[in-house]
Amino acid sequence: MKKNPQTKARQKRVLALVKTKFPRRRKGWGLIVLPFLCCLPLLSNANYTRHHPEMNKLSMSESPTNDTKKETIVIRGIVKDKEGTPLPGVTILIKGSTVGVSTDVKGEYVMNVEKRDSLVLSFSFVGMKTKEVKWTGQQTLNVVLEEDVSEVEEVVVIGYGTTTKKDLTGSVASFDSQIIEESTATSVAHMMQGQIPGLSILAGDGAPGSPARLEIRGVPSLSGATSPLIVVDNVPMTSDFDINELNPDDIQSIDILKGASSAAIYGSRAAAGVIMIMTKGGRRDQKPVINYSYDYSITSLVSDVNTLTTDEFKMLVMEAVRNGAKAEGYDDITKYSKYATFAASDFFGEANTPWMKYIMRDGSKQQHKVSIRGGGSSFGYNASLGYTDELGQVKGTNYERYTYDIGFNADINKWIRATVKVSGTLSDRLSNNAGLSTAAKARPDIKAYNDDGSLYLHSYLYSGRTYYVVNPIIEMEENTTESEDHNVRLTGNLEFRILPELNLITQYTYQTRKGERYAYQSSRTQAGSGYWGDQKGFGRKTHSKTDSKELEIRLSYMKDFGENHKLTAMLASNYNDEEQEYYTLSMTDFPDDYVQNAIWQGANPYKYGAVNGSASGSVLLSFVGRIEYKFMDRYLVTGTIRSDGSSKFSPKYRWGTFPSFAAAWIVSEENFLKDSQGLSFLKIRAGWGKTGNGWVGEYGWRTLYSSTDYQNMPATIPSQIGNNELKWESTKQYDLGLDFGFLKNQRIRGSLGFYKKTTKGLLYPFTMALSTGMESTSVNFANIENKGVEFDISATIIQNKDWNWSFGFNIGKNKNKITGLDAEYISAPGQTYLSNTVIREGESLGLIYGFETDGVFRSQAEIDYYESLNPDYQYQEQYSYRKTIPGDLKFVDQDGDGRVNKVYGNHEDKIVLGCSRPDFEGGFNTRLSWKGLTLSVQGTFSYGAQKAWTAEANQFCFASTGTANVLDVALKRWTPENPDSNYPCVRLDFYNNDFTDFSVYNASYLKIQNVNLEYRFPKYIVDKTKIFGNISVFASANNVYTFTSYPGPSPESWSSDAIQGASVDTEAYPKTRTFNFGVKVTIK
Repeated sequence: MKKNPQTKARQKRVLALVKTKFPRRRKGWGLIVLPFLCCLPLLSNANYTRHHPEMNKLSMSESPTNDTKKETIVIRGIVKDKEGTPLPGVTILIKGSTVGVSTDVKGEYVMNVEKRDSLVLSFSFVGMKTKEVKWTGQQTLNVVLEEDVSEVEEVVVIGYGTTTKKDLTGSVASFDSQIIEESTATSVAHMMQGQIPGLSILAGDGAPGSPARLEIRGVPSLSGATSPLIVVDNVPMTSDFDINELNPDDIQSIDILKGASSAAIYGSRAAAGVIMIMTKGGRRDQKPVINYSYDYSITSLVSDVNTLTTDEFKMLVMEAVRNGAKAEGYDDITKYSKYATFAASDFFGEANTPWMKYIMRDGSKQQHKVSIRGGGSSFGYNASLGYTDELGQVKGTNYERYTYDIGFNADINKWIRATVKVSGTLSDRLSNNAGLSTAAKARPDIKAYNDDGSLYLHSYLYSGRTYYVVNPIIEMEENTTESEDHNVRLTGNLEFRILPELNLITQYTYQTRKGERYAYQSSRTQAGSGYWGDQKGFGRKTHSKTDSKELEIRLSYMKDFGENHKLTAMLASNYNDEEQEYYTLSMTDFPDDYVQNAIWQGANPYKYGAVNGSASGSVLLSFVGRIEYKFMDRYLVTGTIRSDGSSKFSPKYRWGTFPSFAAAWIVSEENFLKDSQGLSFLKIRAGWGKTGNGWVGEYGWRTLYSSTDYQNMPATIPSQIGNNELKWESTKQYDLGLDFGFLKNQRIRGSLGFYKKTTKGLLYPFTMALSTGMESTSVNFANIENKGVEFDISATIIQNKDWNWSFGFNIGKNKNKITGLDAEYISAPGQTYLSNTVIREGESLGLIYGFETDGVFRSQAEIDYYESLNPDYQYQEQYSYRKTIPGDLKFVDQDGDGRVNKVYGNHEDKIVLGCSRPDFEGGFNTRLSWKGLTLSVQGTFSYGAQKAWTAEANQFCFASTGTANVLDVALKRWTPENPDSNYPCVRLDFYNNDFTDFSVYNASYLKIQNVNLEYRFPKYIVDKTKIFGNISVFASANNVYTFTSYPGPSPESWSSDAIQGASVDTEAYPKTRTFNFGVKVTIK
């Protein structure tokens, strides 16, 4: 279908408006100068372009002029959008004529017309529905225009440029801009969770400031490159960037490059996909607009931590002692060596201390966010500041953060535009997991305080040595870690308009990330005392810093050739230089727990090694090209190529080339479908691309040496064997997709996509044999395949003057499989063992590996039968002095030799117990609004994953020394009085705590992530204030409720280890539920 010149011109105006979005950066001193910068635009009102109505007239007459002077009248008013923002450049015409004017930068217009009783005025503006209003004599006529969804094509950021959603050829998902605008989520990860097919987000634990794990279309690597590349305002972030550092209110758009044909533009950085984030920039031709929001949150535990009371604790400990005596063959318990310790009159106390209440509190969080945006005819500016103060539910855990973002763009002349942005984050986190973990294990029979109010420290004798029982309050108050982080990003950009269709862009970005950690454990804490009381405190300072400098030069070309041909091309070169430094200082034996100076004078620096650290650097040089061609607005092809050269590889394998190709056919533009009333949009797309991964140490291909001492003499030893054959990981991906829309304005729209990606030469640091004297070396170890299907759909169910109801749903399935293992680095044919997981050729990552059980032994007769299977060995007990007793877990003999070999390192009787990869996962959202009242709900779900709650296995055993409390699940144990229980009996010395399927559970869940209710005050009320443009109040709940059968803290828990992933629940901090209350205002 041919497009007339007027339509093409209007589209170009839309794209020109989109290009006013510019990046944001951060810097610490911005907190000081920000208020002054915010005031500068207020002083520059004289520079705003003001058009006199006479200059805005499109035509001054309706008919040939004559000398007869006719009487005229004046009509004036202001035109705004539904948000109350004035619209400059709106065309106002008298219907049926060419007489008209346009609004000025304040959205105001003045119109002189021939006097008459009535007339009809037509108001039109690009991206808005044209509105006709009848004038009946009033002097002021104000109008509100609504967005025209059918006309404004959604703009998508694709890396080194933008395109429209209609013209996309690759697999790209865009996050709903309305959700971004209305979200009250406390972090970006929470806002996005479950809303994009193929993007898996595990939100982490409930600790203040905790990071999230992001994964696009499965795990593409075994190294650190399992998280997608995050690009903010066209600047790739460093590898340690956390998406939650961003202020959600600063975000304009989020686009996810999932397919290789779209992500290949970032080459070796994009194996795990790319998340493109654009922040809000300055707005030209607009008076200063100030937005402010405040919200206050209270938090509560999702589930309580219930432990044994004193009576229950005493009962189960003595029961464990009796079972221990029975296992070692003592009919007379008094002859059991460990009995005397527990039977001593002073072993148990008489208190009933609720330790969890002592270390828990009501959590809270408050956030302030303020921004100012505006600009004149040739410049735009923005400045924003965010402040977060969070008190965790565990005492001694706090999080404080400042975010800032300052930007300015200006036309130096009609050929050159300049942009400068600085943004950053300052955060201070106080963490203490020791208090929480020790409180859950603390003996309830021990008192917390002495009679004089001082903290009580209990001790007892065992085998002639004094042991101290941990006091969780001491651990909470005197075992702390403070983390200070300062992250800054500064970008300067010059855009040269060489020709109308040719632009040259140069951009320089400097990023620095600095972290300081201060940890101190007093001499009264468990670790600070050396566990045996022979150490006086332990302290550690850690410093880390990453500096990244990147220079980009880019040429972009866009030209239409006739009516049917459109060509877009881009060439770019990138140079990235990254340097890292890290060191730690550790000391013990402080003269005083409370007086420590900057250099920790008097402490002993040698007990754990005083100082260690490293410094490294790497360079990445890249050349990029892309060509896009569109024929007849319906046939589209895109080709890209990128070549990366990295100093992390030897000269032989330094360069990697990453091409891609994609094509799309907009079927709905064909004549046989263009007049369809039901199917309003249909596009078929296919693509192929190649990406890479160079996530290895900076000097992985070189042999490294480190200094040490030998017999009091300095020495140098090899610490790493170099690997000259180390290569890039290489990922090839195929995509096939279908985008569709039904009804007018695509009130129902969605997509269906299929993909397959294969990665070869997975990088992994393999542990070396102890005889080599070295820890590890990097190797290309395995191949992996990910394939899957994704589907999403959204619908506007009701849309009229007062009511609006929309709904969105997405679901994705990913199948992950190891397709090859290097025989040199595997533990057994076709597989390699790594702790409680296994990598097995032909199967998925995330396999949970351990012993299979068949319930518990119900009787001695059953035990005797199994013991008779192999007379040379005990069936499942590896120590000859200890026997299996009724109530013990019954392990399954997998190799049929009549015994279960539980000796460490043996795998004959271990099997795969489950897989942590879900069968499918997705999310949903719905939004219902009536006039100014809006209710929105977001949710997420996952089905088919298994997870090991390893802590549960430890709840049925008590240590002989340092006896700890356990969760009340231990009350379900097997006893002769409870013979049908599937839980084991309680034992001493960690007998029934092997890694088994006993603690592996279905981790499927359905979670209501967010519920938000917002009320926006009517415009006529707000206008009466003469100050505000908008006022709204809201109440919301986050992490509302999770429907799951998983009994552990959270089915979403995860590990930073790519192989272990979400297979093991290791979370120490409890999940929290948040209730928010807040207000948003716009000052015009």
